Amino acid sequence: MGNEYWRMLEPKVKAFWKPGEDIICTRVFRRSNNECYICGNTHIERHHVLLNSISNKTIDVELCCVINIKKKLESLGYNQKILFFEKYTEEADHLNNQYKGTAQVVMFHSIEDINKLLSKPEHLSYKQVRAILDHTVKFEDSVRSELFHAALDIYLERKYYIYEGLEEHEKTGNVEVDIEKYFREEWERVKTEEALYQEKVLHNLYYDPEG
Repeated sequence: MGNEYWRMLEPKVKAFWKPGEDIICTRVFRRSNNECYICGNTHIERHHVLLNSISNKTIDVELCCVINIKKKLESLGYNQKILFFEKYTEEADHLNNQYKGTAQVVMFHSIEDINKLLSKPEHLSYKQVRAILDHTVKFEDSVRSELFHAALDIYLERKYYIYEGLEEHEKTGNVEVDIEKYFREEWERVKTEEALYQEKVLHNLYYDPEG
C-alpha cells in the first residue's frame, strides 16, 4: 500500500466510525464487481460488509482493508475490534491470523444467556438479536427453535433486515418465512464455502504443478 492509500484511509475511517460505536460484519462473500470503500479495488476476493450500528451506515471492504482499518484505529489510540457473528468464526480467525486482535466473534455459550436477554427485549441491540439468530438457527431442537423465532419477531418488528440488504423480502408477502429460509441457507452456504476454501488452500499447499 502506497503513501496515498494511508493518507486517505484516516478520513474514510473517521467518516464511517466514531469512538463508542460498534463495527459489525454483517456479511462475508467472495468475488463480485463491488468497489471497496477504502481502496476502490473492484477485483475483490473476500468481501466484508461492515455496519456501524449507530449510524446504520454500511460499507463493503476487502480483507486487507479490514485489517488496515484496525491498524488505523490503533494508531489513533482505539482498541476497536471488528465484530463477527458465529457463522463467520473461520473468517474472524483468518483475520486474526493475518493481524492479531482484528476480529472478535459475538457468540453465546448457553441457552440461559439467550433466555435472559430475550426476557428484556427492550434492552436488546441489533448485535445481540442477530447473534441469537445466528446461534440458534443451526439447531433443530424445539427449545432453540423457540428462541430463534422469539428473536426473529424482534428482528422483523424493528426491520433489522435492512442492515443486511434484505429489504426485498418485504415484497414477497411473507417476510418471516423468507428471512428464516435465508438464515438457514446462509448458514449452510458459509459452511460449504469455507470448506471449499480450506480444501483449495490445502491443495495449493501440497500440490506441486512442476512435479
